[in-house]
Amino acid sequence: MSKPKNLQKSNEIYSVVARLFAHKGYHSTSMREIAGELGMNQSSLYHYFKSKEDVLYKLMNDAMDDAMATMEEICAADLSPEDKLKKVLGFYTRYYAGDQERLILLVNEKNSLSDAYSQKLIQKERRYVNLFKQIFEELAGHNKIKGIPPSVATFAFLGMVHYTIKWYNKKGPVGLDELADIFVEIFSKGVLK
Repeated sequence: MSKPKNLQKSNEIYSVVARLFAHKGYHSTSMREIAGELGMNQSSLYHYFKSKEDVLYKLMNDAMDDAMATMEEICAADLSPEDKLKKVLGFYTRYYAGDQERLILLVNEKNSLSDAYSQKLIQKERRYVNLFKQIFEELAGHNKIKGIPPSVATFAFLGMVHYTIKWYNKKGPVGLDELADIFVEIFSKGVLK
């Protein structure tokens, strides 16, 4: 991908593309439509990314990288395993429920990517799962967790957050921070002794 001439314009493009892909679907969104939404010529889009697939991958990859960096920082902090779990759960909920368009892409459009791009995202997903498993193993080492397999607990939490794309409304009666607190409460009280 060539370097963006204007970072603000690049961010605007990614925001518009995320919205269109999330609400219309990757395959139903044309380059012409993206250009029209942005008030640009279609050919000008290629100064910012090399293909429609490239921008889809970048939207997903950047979201995963940003979240992973924060989650790894939390896990490296000098915190109890319970506090690490609560902070990671709260962060993950706020991050993904707060950016539903990218979450929709991660949940619904990964199969739209070529195998090369898809494999890169699968590797990142494995890092997510391993991070959660490490926290659960740390909890088990301190005798603080019920006999729930870490992978089951991990996928249960991820499913809980990822399903928010079907029902959660940021403008509704439950704010994002409150949602995160509720999810942490539901999840941690269900797995912690």
